[in-house]
Amino acid sequence: MAARRSLAVRHNGFTLLELVVAITLMGLVLVVLYSGLRLGLNGWDSGERRAEATNRLRLAHEFLRRQLTQSLTLYQTNEKQERQVVFAGQADGVEFVAPMLAQLGQGGLYEIRIGLSDGRLWVRWRPYSSDPAQATEERETVLLQGVLGMEWAYFGPERDYGADPPRWYSAWPSTERRPLLVRLNLSLQGEVWPDLVVALTERDLR
Repeated sequence: MAARRSLAVRHNGFTLLELVVAITLMGLVLVVLYSGLRLGLNGWDSGERRAEATNRLRLAHEFLRRQLTQSLTLYQTNEKQERQVVFAGQADGVEFVAPMLAQLGQGGLYEIRIGLSDGRLWVRWRPYSSDPAQATEERETVLLQGVLGMEWAYFGPERDYGADPPRWYSAWPSTERRPLLVRLNLSLQGEVWPDLVVALTERDLR
């Protein structure tokens, strides 16, 4: 009778070895589940960062295209009473006149400069005035971070359209007219910038 009760006790409980094995297996399962969860979260975060970076590139691309497309052909008279177009293009930056986005400006025309410093692609603007003495302080916003290099190029004839065939310049040489095309190439850290090529329409405001 006592032997039968002892056998029943052994059948109803777990030995210490069985508990150790069960706890070990449970720990391994938890480690596998945690590793999978962490991998999934890392993949999610990485996907969100890529999507955010792509969105920033798209917004900067669209902003620059819009501002260049809406830029105007304006003229000013210099100290020698010579008529010059209000446009300056160098390999490391460009200046032109265009309307500004409503959230950045208050309407009207603005002098806009786009350049690069300390890895930041920035745009600076102020209300346009034909009198340089009335120029106000510039405002600035950063379009992109992590920019390793920037190169502008300008396509068009330097002089009369019939006499001078158009070609690409790293710095726009003419003070009489704007280029036909403007191209921007950026070198980015970990991202690919699709070259921006914009045709400058001859919207003349005299």
